[in-house]
Amino acid sequence: MGVSECFSAPMMFILLFQLQTASSSAQILKNSLVAATGSSILFPGTDEEFKLLDWEFSSKDLPILEYRGGHEIIFKHYKTRVEFSKSNGSLLLKDLHEADSGNYKMTVNLEPSRTRILTLTVLDPLSTPNIFRNGSIESGTVMLICVAQSGRADSIQWTRGRLALPDDERYWLSKDNSTLTISDVQASDSGYYTCTFENLVSQSNNSYQLTIKGLASRTHLGIIPAVGLCVPMFLFVLVFGMLTSLKS
Repeated sequence: MGVSECFSAPMMFILLFQLQTASSSAQILKNSLVAATGSSILFPGTDEEFKLLDWEFSSKDLPILEYRGGHEIIFKHYKTRVEFSKSNGSLLLKDLHEADSGNYKMTVNLEPSRTRILTLTVLDPLSTPNIFRNGSIESGTVMLICVAQSGRADSIQWTRGRLALPDDERYWLSKDNSTLTISDVQASDSGYYTCTFENLVSQSNNSYQLTIKGLASRTHLGIIPAVGLCVPMFLFVLVFGMLTSLKS
């Protein structure tokens, strides 16, 4: 069978579709920017010559800058927050906050073909999470609850002693991974548990030392009263037997 026969018309259509989809995804990723609150972001300009150039926050219809024949006009909302490069048209936006998230449009020489839209997402850096313990040994269930005071996490991961959690049905996580529940707690569950929060601009973690006491000791303590009772009883039986023998 020849190479041309291997690729039927439907197969060629599927391959072309996959290539087109991959190209589209790359374009979307290329035009998406992520930055942390309080930082700055550089919107790329153009690699071709220009005489006219406009920047605007298109999500809110706010003009940012107009460039005409060597002169730039920065609108009042952005007077102290932007720097413009006349060489390539790039725009530096400073002191970012969450409200800056959205679409930004650059138009070159008023030509639709040279219009570019960039999507910016501004995220708060994650604070150090706090870990709270709930439940008790007596109830047989312990919960470790991990909470970050600021920032939104894209993922939450738990480790124990820097290793993955034990593959044990007694360990289970809540839907968002923020709560670790250990049922039928045992002394072997003692150790350091680390909760790691992560988003596109930051990562933060904290650890909690879980100490399970009393399970093994209760067993030993339970033996002590039994031994304390058995020794006098044994002595009593021994002495009573001896006295009975002497009498007889």
